[in-house]
This record gives sequence, C-alpha cells and structure tokens, in this order.
Amino acid sequence: MGYRPKIIKGKIKNTGWPMDGHTLILSLWDYDDHEAYHLTDWTEGSEEAVIETMFVTETEAGMCLYDTLEEFREHWDEWEPEGVFCIPLSNVEVQEIIQEEIKGEM
Repeated sequence: MGYRPKIIKGKIKNTGWPMDGHTLILSLWDYDDHEAYHLTDWTEGSEEAVIETMFVTETEAGMCLYDTLEEFREHWDEWEPEGVFCIPLSNVEVQEIIQEEIKGEM
C-alpha cells in the first residue's frame, strides 16, 4: 500500500479569512514535514466562504486573474489554483479524523 496523508475535518479559526468558523476537509502531508494543513475539500454550506477566501488571498498575493469577487465567482467552476492552499496548524480545530496517515511504499 502506498503513502496516504492524514485527512481530517477541521474548523478554521483566527485566520481573518472568510472561511473562519467553517469546517473543511484538510490533509496533512509528510512531504512538507506536516507543517500545515492542505485544503482538500469543504463541507456543505462552506463553498461561498472558500470562494471568497481564494479570491482575497489570490488578490493579496497579486495572483488573481479577476478584478472582482463577482467575476471570480462566475469563473469558479473552471478556476484552478496555482498551488496548494495551506492553513497553519494553529488555525485548525480538529473535529474528526477521517483517515490516519499511512506511510507505505511509494
């Protein structure tokens, strides 16, 4: 069996992003020494907060291709992130462990 990351449901807190207070599906990987959670998916009712967070953070980083949130939202289904969206460990309250990390052969 190959490597599998730890996967959790976690409530986001104290980031200042629109996703604060929302429960997301996050993964924790060996390749970055488990330094941050990676956004993997989200729970029902959290998509709008994720859209707004992606728009805000991409705009702040100077990477957003769209000028307004409305335009970004219109292109959401075809949008692809430039990389992994990471959330510091201290900003996640683990609510449920979905899968423990498995360090099998790669």
